[in-house]
Amino acid sequence: MNALIFSLLLTLTVSPTTLAGPIRQNKRDHPTKLVRFDVGALITGSGKLRVNVDKQLGGQVYVQLLDRSGHVYYNHTLYADEEFIRLNMDLSHLSANDYVLKVSNGLEMLTREIKITTVQPIQQVRSITIQ
Repeated sequence: MNALIFSLLLTLTVSPTTLAGPIRQNKRDHPTKLVRFDVGALITGSGKLRVNVDKQLGGQVYVQLLDRSGHVYYNHTLYADEEFIRLNMDLSHLSANDYVLKVSNGLEMLTREIKITTVQPIQQVRSITIQ
């Protein structure tokens, strides 16, 4: 009887820890595993930045958007159990400046330069000639 109660207690204490799922690590000092990644980035006609990142399972990849002085506007981590991310960032609130998109796996870094300029409105002049 004691063996049955002991085995039931042991089962109940082990079960919640096995059902909890994968544990995400937030350590940025060293990657869990060096993973390969691919990045695609483009600015749409409406002024949004689309970023696609595909990576292998097992390691972390970091995505950042920052200006030349180092101020971070966007920061996201793809964890070991994630394979891809599709971002659609609205850049309309950012001032006209040079920005850098950085994607890194902890050892290798890929950077893309983004330049935001303000478009000066063109005044259209229409003239009507009456004869």
